[in-house]
Formats: sequence, structure tokens, C-alpha cells
Amino acid sequence: MHNLALVIKTFKPDYERVKLLIESIDKHNSDNIPVYISINDEDYDFFKSKLTNTKHTLLKDSQICTTSVTDGWRYQQIVKSQFYKLKVAKNYLCLDSDSLFISSFYIKDFIYKGDTPYTIMQESKPQLEIFERIGVDTVEHSFRTPVKAIRAIFNLPEVKYWDYGPSPYLWSCKVWESFYEDYLPENNFTIETFFNELDKTTHPAEALIYGEYLRKTKIIDIIPCECFFKVYHYKKQFDIEKKFHDIDKLKKVYLGVIFQSNWTQKKKRFKLF
Repeated sequence: MHNLALVIKTFKPDYERVKLLIESIDKHNSDNIPVYISINDEDYDFFKSKLTNTKHTLLKDSQICTTSVTDGWRYQQIVKSQFYKLKVAKNYLCLDSDSLFISSFYIKDFIYKGDTPYTIMQESKPQLEIFERIGVDTVEHSFRTPVKAIRAIFNLPEVKYWDYGPSPYLWSCKVWESFYEDYLPENNFTIETFFNELDKTTHPAEALIYGEYLRKTKIIDIIPCECFFKVYHYKKQFDIEKKFHDIDKLKKVYLGVIFQSNWTQKKKRFKLF
């Protein structure tokens, strides 16, 4: 079993993006960390025909899990969080298709000691500040609202609001295995009904569920770290910061960069590198 794997969740509309991500991994993966690419079942043959020369492992989502959830955003969260079931790695860095590595990375960037990964755990004040500058109300539209809802379900006391992202997420399989195989059945939940419970007050967010469950159970040592990638969440954010956008400078601080695909046009995004 590998100590660490890279896991990409993708589907056909993101093919051009994921192709660039794979190229960036192949260029910067200094320790040859294994890569698994999970694909919507109906798009698997398309990727298989396109990625004929890849050395990485292609998977159908159904090889990881199945779910009755059809909403794409919730569906991919469920698939990503159950990668532990394959028992091929103890930990994994979970990447979305709009990610790109910009500097060399090593196992030591993600693993604290033995098989214990770092935990992304931060207050994200710079992110909240820029959100307010572009008109996003961080009281109503930030990680704080779902964290509060998750804590209510887990019966956790209120402390500082921690953000366990942004993407890519670094996860221990021990944590997800305990959540799915201990917590959910013991509390008469399935992942679908757990999401339904959250939907009464907020949107489900897998990284926040992972972080708060880890804080509740302390299954592994919590060694906090900041995010691995520079993330441009909104076009307005990039418009403010673009005069400072310099990959050579960013790579001194971050392992990668993300222009979220919900606002970037492929052509525009690809010209930024």
C-alpha cells in the first residue's frame, strides 16, 4: 500500500483541463507519487481512448462507490471521499481538474511523519478579506456557515472557525474510513441522508466534514498547515490581483495554482501560463 497517492476526479467536459493537470504532474512529481484518475462511468471510454500513453491508473467512479445522488457537485464529493475503499494508499491528495502544479513536489510536502499527513487548517483571513473587497458577504457566503452546521451535527463546541481547504485537499484514509464505517451507521445515517441533514441549513462540503470529524475524533495527530495552491476563486479576485500574477514568484510559495473552472474560459486560462 502506498503512503500517499494523488487522486483526480474528473469528467468529459473537463478533459482539456485534466490533460494539462496530468502534464504538470508528470513534470513536477519528483517522488513518483502514484496517480489515480476517477472518471464518471459514462465518460470512461472517452478518457481511455484519449489518454492512451498515460502511466497513471484510470478508474470508473463505480469502482470506488455508487450513490443515488445525481447532483454533480454532491456526487463528486461522495466519490472523492470514498477513495479509501480501494485500499491502495494510506493518504491522498485530492485534486480537481482545474488544478496545475507549478513547482516540484515531494512526499515530504504532504506527510508529517510515518503515515500521518499534515492537516490543512487555517482561518483563511486573507481569503475572507479579498472576498469582502469583491462584494462577497463572508458572513453568509464562506466556510463559516457550513462549519457551524457540521459542528451542530457532530455536537462540537464552538471555537474559532477553521477552514480545511481550499483544494487540493490532503486526506487520511483512516479518517474517512472511520466516518463512513463507524460514525454514519452508529448514528443511523448514510452519506446521502447526512448530506440531506446538512442541506436543511447549508450546502455539504467534504473538506469541512473531514476536518471537523478529525477534530472530533483525533484519529490522527493534527499537524496544521496552510493550503498548497494559490486559488483564484472568482474572476473579480483575479482582476484585482492579476498585476501581481507571476508564476515564477508564486512557485516560491505554492506548489500549484487554480483558476476555478466556474468562471474561467479554457482559452483565457491556458494563456496565463
